[in-house]
Amino acid sequence: MSQEKRETLYIIDGYGLIYRSYFAFINNPLRDMEGNNVSALFGFFNSLLMVQREYNPDYLVVAMDTAAPTHRHQLYKEYKANREAAPQDLHSQVPKIEAILEAANIPRIGVDGWEADDVIASLATCASKQDIETIMVTGDKDLLQLVKSDVFALRPPRRGEKSYRKTGEEEVFEEFGIYPSQMIDYLALIGDSSDNIPGVAGIGPKGAQKLLEKYKDLDSIYTNLDELTPKQAERLTNSKELAYLSKDLVTLRHDVVDVTNFDTTKFRADTIEWQKSIPLFEEAQARSIIAAINSLGGETVEEESGSAQEGSYHLVESIAHLEELLAEMAKGGVIAFDLETTSLEEMEAEVVGFSFTNRPFEAWYFPLIAGGEEVNDSEAAREVLRKYLIEGQLALVGQNLKYDYKVLSRWGLKGANLHFDTMLAAWLLDSATSLYNLDYLAERYLDGYKTIPYNSVVTEKEGNFKDVPLDEALNYGAEDADITWRLYELFAEQLKKRHLEKLFRELEMPLVKVLAEMELKGILLDAQKLADFDKEVVKRLEAIESEIFGEVGFEFNLNSPKQLQEVLFEKRGLPATKKIKSGYSTATDVLEQLAHLDTIPALILQNRGLVKLKNTYIDTLPTMINPQTGRVHTSYTQTGTATGRLSSRNPNLQNIPVRNEDGRRIREAFVPKEGSLLLSADYAQIELVVLAHLADDSSLKEAFLRGEDIHTHTASLIFNLFPEFVTAEQRRIAKTINFGVMYGMSAFRLSNELQITRKEAQTFIDDYFNRFAKVNAFMEGVKEEARKVGRVATLLGRERSIPEINSRNATVRSGAERVAVNSVIQGTAADIMKLAMLRVCEAFKKAKFKSSLLLQVHDELIFEVVEEEMLEVQTLVKKEMEEAYTLSIPIKVNLEVGTSWGAML
Repeated sequence: MSQEKRETLYIIDGYGLIYRSYFAFINNPLRDMEGNNVSALFGFFNSLLMVQREYNPDYLVVAMDTAAPTHRHQLYKEYKANREAAPQDLHSQVPKIEAILEAANIPRIGVDGWEADDVIASLATCASKQDIETIMVTGDKDLLQLVKSDVFALRPPRRGEKSYRKTGEEEVFEEFGIYPSQMIDYLALIGDSSDNIPGVAGIGPKGAQKLLEKYKDLDSIYTNLDELTPKQAERLTNSKELAYLSKDLVTLRHDVVDVTNFDTTKFRADTIEWQKSIPLFEEAQARSIIAAINSLGGETVEEESGSAQEGSYHLVESIAHLEELLAEMAKGGVIAFDLETTSLEEMEAEVVGFSFTNRPFEAWYFPLIAGGEEVNDSEAAREVLRKYLIEGQLALVGQNLKYDYKVLSRWGLKGANLHFDTMLAAWLLDSATSLYNLDYLAERYLDGYKTIPYNSVVTEKEGNFKDVPLDEALNYGAEDADITWRLYELFAEQLKKRHLEKLFRELEMPLVKVLAEMELKGILLDAQKLADFDKEVVKRLEAIESEIFGEVGFEFNLNSPKQLQEVLFEKRGLPATKKIKSGYSTATDVLEQLAHLDTIPALILQNRGLVKLKNTYIDTLPTMINPQTGRVHTSYTQTGTATGRLSSRNPNLQNIPVRNEDGRRIREAFVPKEGSLLLSADYAQIELVVLAHLADDSSLKEAFLRGEDIHTHTASLIFNLFPEFVTAEQRRIAKTINFGVMYGMSAFRLSNELQITRKEAQTFIDDYFNRFAKVNAFMEGVKEEARKVGRVATLLGRERSIPEINSRNATVRSGAERVAVNSVIQGTAADIMKLAMLRVCEAFKKAKFKSSLLLQVHDELIFEVVEEEMLEVQTLVKKEMEEAYTLSIPIKVNLEVGTSWGAML
């Protein structure tokens, strides 16, 4: 007769799971549509549902800590004293988690004066007495002391693992080299820095394991000190009191609940009512969890536009079929559209096929090439698209529409009507993350939907989408259009709800075409100028190297941190300021400090700067010249920053040094076509102008209205001088303070920048705020508003979530305060620049200029202007940029004309 299966009690380590869930997504937090962090909530309940679904427990309970001090704090006042307070956006999720537990009738238990670990130990004892097997769902090794024949730990997967692992006595021994019964003494020896448990100084995991292997327990170790090495014996003797204190601290109590009379039946898992928690999960926008709950109960989930339902995908059989479908969809005016191509680089990509839809859960794919063979007539398909996308102005919804627009333009279909970009919408709704690809958005917003991975379709064998078999291309391509449409329906509603639709429709979406046209145009590069500059740079590098070797007295590898450490800290005797694993740091910030003490660090910095310039620009830019256009085509990213500023890549033109001769020489290689000149239009101190407007500071505003140099004006007030008596050095200090204060620069940072004492730096900051009191009031107001609502907004309504603004950690909080102020100022300036780009390009179009906008770099626009249009273009550009947005003080634009970009600096 087979033995009856023992009932199981699953005890959830509540806060342990909450913390683990939060920090598992720390680099890319899960957020709801309002930008609130929901990582802990999602992770906690996904794990709870996994336990019930995969392990089917008979009993289940969540053990939680209470707010009351514990007996361990009374025993050792330093217990957990080093722990930082929980991040505010984690802390704020706990009440929601507790409310859902209560709504679902999920048992939870906590006992004042005791930790959840003690509660778990006591519950496990209760279960053993009732012949119930206990499984602790925890990642805490302290609880492994409880493991025995009827108590196990279900531990989270380690890196590279996919599932939880059940840990019994054998598994504990395999991992730690000790038995669970020895875990208390093991922890007493090694201590626990996270809980501030001291242990024995100098004894780590390996040493503790060897001692316990031989002597079995702590008492026996101390009985046999004479058998140990003198050093070990000394360490143990000196820390004996701490070792036994540590043992008391890590020993879990088994009697914090009434073990004898405890009623385990109230933990029965079959009394959990997940359905009652659904309204709270709906509030949390946790549709994937709702789907999991319905699935757990064996119910059919009602499919809707936000669910993880798979779509129905169809092959467009012929050109006639394509025309028929588009004609029908044109009645609605909008379709989701996606190209499949041969390359991720728009300037190289050729169209392989395209997918489209105007409804969720269904899409069509039209192939041009599949399996390496032509399937349909490319020319005929293009003409059908021209009829509906260009002439008929069927509006497009897409994911990263700039890519599709550029590829279509190169395919002869220029001017498509771009209606809605899901990537841009996702960014506006949550600029705090760095992921906006379709795979991530589908998983995050469509109930955990897993899209078909690109690398599962385009394998090494195929190597290119045109070689993908037709059935695979159909499913992959059509899914893109389907998912894009589902996201469109979801995001369009959220943009309205969050009052971001105007910013989306009137600024970000129109900008897509402007950026696409700039990128398609590109800019000419004189490779010979760079080749000539390269020869000079090589000679300078050789001279620097020779000077370093001559000063040091021997040759060494300048790129070897180890050799450089020896030169700086041993041979030159310079102070080592930052300890790292391999010795002492030779990073740039360290060398900058040492450069004031010795010539070698300064020369190393020069060498590194030139090497970086050579590798990043001098050698690389000529390889980026497109052979078909003869130009360099940078790519702008709208979603690259949380403030709204544009970033560029391939090449990154934003990072070319501005304030030195080398940067100017790089820029000299960017030239206009024959018969044209380059025009630079640069906003003058736009961020300080924005600050003056937002702060409504009369002194700052008057200085701008009078056309004064703002840095000289600031210096005259700080140093109490007439402007004409301000020196160049005083102006430099004022300039650093003007920008530093705006970005929340501390006295420490300012002292390093200006090479003055921290006290002097603080005096400068205090004097600044005394002179510009309203600036300080404005900044404090921004911080206060951010604390209340958790986000800040620009003048045009762009939002940025600042979840760390209420952190209990002072360093994290002050960083968030700097981000809050900077986002309002820099974000507003970025919005104004984008408005200016739209106005200028629209004006160019109306005037039918042959001249073009080529580049946007920081606060500057670069145009290629036909010489006969120059005067008219200058007048128009200045007008449109200065009138892009009305502030309480005029926005000014400086114009420069030159035969190269560098000639205008």
